[in-house]
Amino acid sequence: MKLIGIVLVILAATAIGWEWARRLQFRTKQLRDIRSGLEALETEMVYGLTPLQEACSRVAGQLREPAAFLFRDFSLSLGREEKLAPDVWESTLKKMKRVLELKQGEWDVLSQFGRTLGRQDLENQRKHLRLALTYLEQQEKEARENQKKHESMYKSLGFLCGILLALIML
Repeated sequence: MKLIGIVLVILAATAIGWEWARRLQFRTKQLRDIRSGLEALETEMVYGLTPLQEACSRVAGQLREPAAFLFRDFSLSLGREEKLAPDVWESTLKKMKRVLELKQGEWDVLSQFGRTLGRQDLENQRKHLRLALTYLEQQEKEARENQKKHESMYKSLGFLCGILLALIML
């Protein structure tokens, strides 16, 4: 019976370590996807002169989840709510906080970008979009480095903590 308990403790701690490592991967992928989505949105808005709702709908079709959900939900909310685009963007970001693995600074940048949606001319919106893209690119690079540095450590640490707990239980 003790042996089963020890194995379960080691497996549970290892699973926790792998989950932490997986979150590092998710953050990197999600930053890349959001950045790609914003680049596609820029193309749709600036070069295609596509209306915001339609542009976001098209962008959502090009991305994988959960980043696609951000643009899809924003697009759908724009169509059914009687609010300004910045307000809809802000409420969409609040919904997404439970889904995306982003840090507060990244949420702030997305929120700041959203304040310009539909309120300024196309060129100013493009400048704010470029600024957000630059920041997100920097954050993605840092997330990738952080992932390289810590991913295997979290996996190993989970396993080793499980062994330590098992030894203490003996």
